[in-house]
Amino acid sequence: MSEYITIAGIVQFDPRTRQAGDKSVRDVLIRAIGSNKNFSVTVWPENGHINISKGDFVVADGKFSTSVGQNKAGEQVTYNNLSATTVICLPGSGASAPAAQPVAAAANTGDEFPF
Repeated sequence: MSEYITIAGIVQFDPRTRQAGDKSVRDVLIRAIGSNKNFSVTVWPENGHINISKGDFVVADGKFSTSVGQNKAGEQVTYNNLSATTVICLPGSGASAPAAQPVAAAANTGDEFPF
């Protein structure tokens, strides 16, 4: 089964890099808002310029599929996979804040009020 969906959530671990054919891709595990399910999101080279780290908030859109496998305990589990075509990332609280921008001084008009 595959369809196109959009998910949003928090990155649970640092992204992993792997090879998919002749391309280097990143896999990002996201806990999706609303469903509380984990999704493995594949970020393709077209979105390689987007920095993604653990704790970031990510919105991803793309082709969704599921697969069945076994976890480390040998139990059967269903994995949720998303091959992302669109990725938006907002840095989490662990990211450094952007440098403060200087505020322009009010013009000296000679009036008591600066406007």
